[in-house]
Amino acid sequence: MNTAITPQKATGEPTAIILPTPDTIFLARAERFEALALHHGLGEWLGFLGRLTHAQHKALEAAGEELAAPAAETLERAREHRMPPLSVATFQRPVVWHDILRNIVGDLLEDAPVGARDTLDALLVTSAEELDKLAEKLLNGEPEGADMARLPYIAAAMQVVFTAVASKLDASALPPMEAHSACPVCGSHPVVSVIRSEGPTAGRRYVHCSLCNTEWHVPHATCVTCGDRDKITLHEIDGDDGIAHAESCGACESYTKLIVQPKNVRVDPVADDLASVALDMLVDDAGFVRSEPNYLLIGAAEE
Repeated sequence: MNTAITPQKATGEPTAIILPTPDTIFLARAERFEALALHHGLGEWLGFLGRLTHAQHKALEAAGEELAAPAAETLERAREHRMPPLSVATFQRPVVWHDILRNIVGDLLEDAPVGARDTLDALLVTSAEELDKLAEKLLNGEPEGADMARLPYIAAAMQVVFTAVASKLDASALPPMEAHSACPVCGSHPVVSVIRSEGPTAGRRYVHCSLCNTEWHVPHATCVTCGDRDKITLHEIDGDDGIAHAESCGACESYTKLIVQPKNVRVDPVADDLASVALDMLVDDAGFVRSEPNYLLIGAAEE
């Protein structure tokens, strides 16, 4: 179904970049997964992802100050060349990320579904060298079939690392990227767009990074992939709650999910994206290709 969204009117200049809040980002996401799981056909899976996200919160707390911001000269060089300071191509991942992964896996093993236990057990005994190779494949967008079952957990650890470090940056010192589809912090693609409902950003549309949880402003009715504003169509599922829409672009034949926060202030970009996979199927069937990843969905069919 094609539809229209009338957002709350926003005034003044929009905040360009919103950095993640590490104390609450994963905890609130876990709570949203748990709420969505209660009355959803994919409730068991969403509940497991809630436990995974809660494990991310605990792992971030445990890592503490071991996840520091890059050196001043690195940040200055990134500003000078208008590059993301935590670019996945150049950022040196701290060794502590192996411990973060094992903490997440250890928390999940207590009540993991049978289909996930073998993967989790294997990750606990995987060498640091092999873990680094998996992370490289994930961040370079080159996953292989044999790795797919392990990658959501690698991604979960990477999200903790990049989110913690991103939160320690100065948003005002980050130049926006020329492309709407590139995170100004890490250069990754967004997972979805969000229309915000509260505070000075109310009514604005932000895209949410799939890796570091940073958000950046993109005007309404603008293709996140190619920037086109003339061939945009909104889709939703008849009878749905109106939280999740898909914005397709006839110019590049891609689509981006759009999560409408005013419908429920507790929505979460990652959780509500995964709870609305039926919408993805609808837009896929219409001939459009999803423009952004959700790392927690990678390998879901392998479990």
